[in-house]
Amino acid sequence: MRIYVFKKRNLYIFAVLLFLIILGSILFWQYTKDRAVSNMQLKYTYSQMLPEEAQLLLENNPEVVILDIRDIEDYKKGHIKDAIALPYRELRETIGELDYEKTYLIYCDTGKDSAKASKIMAESGYSRIFTLVGGYKKWPYEIRKN
Repeated sequence: MRIYVFKKRNLYIFAVLLFLIILGSILFWQYTKDRAVSNMQLKYTYSQMLPEEAQLLLENNPEVVILDIRDIEDYKKGHIKDAIALPYRELRETIGELDYEKTYLIYCDTGKDSAKASKIMAESGYSRIFTLVGGYKKWPYEIRKN
């Protein structure tokens, strides 16, 4: 019968290798977990803005495209200055006509449909999308009527 005798040096080497394997596994798991979350966030991203923030955005960036996704009748009753009427139910058919490089501010009556529209646009590859919190009903600034 053979009895194996471990030398202290061999035990230290084994302990260091075991430690490195465990540390490497933890770091690998953390790195891959963070990358997956980051990719998801980049793929579907849009931000919500309060009316005050949206007004500052519009003042400082005149190239922002404002999309009113309410019905045409509501748009004619009143809309935010320079807004383009694009009813929500027509968004999917006309989304390809919009420029991917532009910044968009989207609003509806209350903010619910504009959040859905923003999600659709983000999933379609548009990267700079802002939704107006509270929608048209909470907009305290200039209104145009047609």
